Amino acid sequence: MGATPDQLTNQLAAERQAISRDLEAIGEHISPGQIAHRRSAAAKARLNSAKQRVMGTADNATGKVKESASSMADTLTDSPETARRAVQGNPLAVGLIAFGAGLLIGTVLPETETESNLLSTVQPELEDFAASAAESVRDITESMKPELREAGEGIKQTATDAAHAVKDTATSSG
Repeated sequence: MGATPDQLTNQLAAERQAISRDLEAIGEHISPGQIAHRRSAAAKARLNSAKQRVMGTADNATGKVKESASSMADTLTDSPETARRAVQGNPLAVGLIAFGAGLLIGTVLPETETESNLLSTVQPELEDFAASAAESVRDITESMKPELREAGEGIKQTATDAAHAVKDTATSSG
């Protein structure tokens, strides 16, 4: 024997709720704000990943710099020849030692007028670059909105058609 009208009504209501939840999830997934957020997070993750591959984690880099500085001081105290052998063929060690030495010198010496001038020259360019990058992201987001709307409308239409099909099936079964 077939389902009763009440059972079909309850089943149809459950199907509508499920379709509504699916549509809300899809709408949230294709929301331009969410897409921009996901892309921004993905770009940050790629940037951090690349930074970590090149530099290692901040703690790791700091530890290596401290180790290199300490090692450099010990090695230079022992002998210049020992220092040359220690870094020969290891560009990472040379870079870390140079970075540590530069960091040490940079913290001890005051900022020069040339550095101040250079910073005042470069800073507006960096700000302009950041503004243009933000504008590019906005342009990309704006250009994607019509396509996303069309996709959302197509999904809504498909869901509506499916709901009508379920209703028709329930009606014909009753």
